[in-house]
Formats: sequence, C-alpha cells, structure tokens
Amino acid sequence: MKHPFIKLNRINVFRMFQGIDWNSIGKQLESWKEGQEGYIEIKKKAKLKSQEQLGYYYAVILPEAIKAFEINGDFSLMITSGKHRISLELTQDNMDSFLKNRYAAKIGIHVDKSEMNMAECSAYEDWCIMWLAQWLGCHIPPSDANWRDKI
Repeated sequence: MKHPFIKLNRINVFRMFQGIDWNSIGKQLESWKEGQEGYIEIKKKAKLKSQEQLGYYYAVILPEAIKAFEINGDFSLMITSGKHRISLELTQDNMDSFLKNRYAAKIGIHVDKSEMNMAECSAYEDWCIMWLAQWLGCHIPPSDANWRDKI
C-alpha cells in the first residue's frame, strides 16, 4: 500500500506512521525541498510477479490492446502538454506506457512493474483487461494455467 504525501511539515508525516523507525528516513527527508512530493510505501513481503504473468501480459494483453486500438480507428495514443499534442505509434512499449499511466492515474501513484509482487501484477493485469473491455470493447482471453507442460 502506498501513501502519497507532500512534504509540508515532516512532523505531520511522522504522525501518520507512528511506531516506524524514522532515523534514516528522517535524514533523507531533511534534504528534500519544502513542497517536494513523494510517497511512503508499506508492503508485505511477497513473491515477485511470475514469468507466466509477464508472459500473459506481453503475449496476450498488449497485442490485444494494440489490435483493439487499430480496430477502433477513432482512437490514438497521444501525449498532451498544454497546447501541444504528439501522436504515438502503436507499439508494445507505447501501449505499455499508456496502460501504466492510466493505471497510475487511477491508483494515484506511478507503477513500476519491476517491483510488483504477484498480487500487484494480478491487480494491474485485471485492471488492464477491464479498462480495455470498458473503453474499447476488447475481449482479452483469460489466462490458461495449463498452456504448456511444466518441466
């Protein structure tokens, strides 16, 4: 669980998480500028995401998402900053970034797949499937635990 905060008053941040040893964290916060944003992450130790989860994401979810964007020709990936807009090519990397940014906007923090555990990866993949179904009418086939024989 990640708790976003803006450093306005270090004491208020400390009060939110009483009982945690803040010595090293406090030293790092001392160097932060007033108003600098960050988050505190409290995580239960768990197994990292599996290769099967990543395989499903890259071999099924992303290609189906790209196909859905291509079929719905009125959609495109676009970065907007002020008055400027940049259209992006529908590649796996761009689609991956797009989905991560949409998910981050929903949960309020940036998503880093490299640090996800199995439950977080499952939640992210489930969200991707639901978002693609809702906004693009895309059906992602469910994962199949028996897709190959384990060696």
